[in-house]
Amino acid sequence: MKKLYFLIWISTLTSMVNAQQESSFSHYMYNHQAVNPGYVGARGVANFTSVLRSQWTGIEGAPLTQTLSFSGPVSAKNVGFGLSIINDKIGPISNTSFNLDLAYHLRLNRNDHRLAVGLKAGVLNYFLNPDMINTFTPNDQAFILDQENNFLPNIGFGFYYYTPKFYLGTAIPQMITYVDYQLERHFYLISGGLIEFSENFMLKPSMLIKQTKSVAGYDLSVMAIFNQTFWVGGQIRNNFNEETFRSFAGTGTSALLGIHLGKSFSLGYSYGFPSSVINNGLNATTHEVFLRFDLTTKSQTILRSPRFF
Repeated sequence: MKKLYFLIWISTLTSMVNAQQESSFSHYMYNHQAVNPGYVGARGVANFTSVLRSQWTGIEGAPLTQTLSFSGPVSAKNVGFGLSIINDKIGPISNTSFNLDLAYHLRLNRNDHRLAVGLKAGVLNYFLNPDMINTFTPNDQAFILDQENNFLPNIGFGFYYYTPKFYLGTAIPQMITYVDYQLERHFYLISGGLIEFSENFMLKPSMLIKQTKSVAGYDLSVMAIFNQTFWVGGQIRNNFNEETFRSFAGTGTSALLGIHLGKSFSLGYSYGFPSSVINNGLNATTHEVFLRFDLTTKSQTILRSPRFF
């Protein structure tokens, strides 16, 4: 079984190297700051957000991701400020990024339509632990590597347009590419809204499109919100090409649910079902937990209901 896990891990790592390296989240609709620095300050309240993701449970060396971010407005200067830490680990490779986000929010009209321009600056710590690589042949020369620990600086930017019930953003959070570390420049398009049927029932559709030089992907989600307190929904995710988009081959699906506890705390969970590509008798499910705590609350902020964005 360990040999099987090793083969799966190698194939998974190869696909990630040739495709997408930045972290992916089922709760991207609540974690805009991870991909777009223009988002910081848009909710009008200071808050901490954390996402914990365990991907493909049961596969040795499977991806693990932890995030912690802070964001909020700076007095009444139309400026947003944020800090974030993302730790992404797969097999012997661990990437930890530390980022500072700044955004300026321009009010476009009296209906609270706003456009934010954000900048991101930070550093990524790339760490390779060769002691975690186990091969079929002891002392295999092809896998004898030195421990590697390097710091890679980064800058990025993003635009974020939002109204009380809609948002649309584009961003390139990592402008600097590192060929030796297989780190490509990523382009993100994120959008979503809030459709209100009554005070007790709303729908929240959202999408995230990701593009690199070698591959593109999409996330599509719809959540139903009850009594402005509970939400439940579904999500699909896949690469974006003609074959997979038409046949849905390899499409991953997730179920999402969550609750707002009081006026300050939100808790969400997603269960990812394995796609047909990796579901070959293995328990390759994905679990993700979303946590958010607002330090201050307001009866009316920039967004009609900031807890949903």
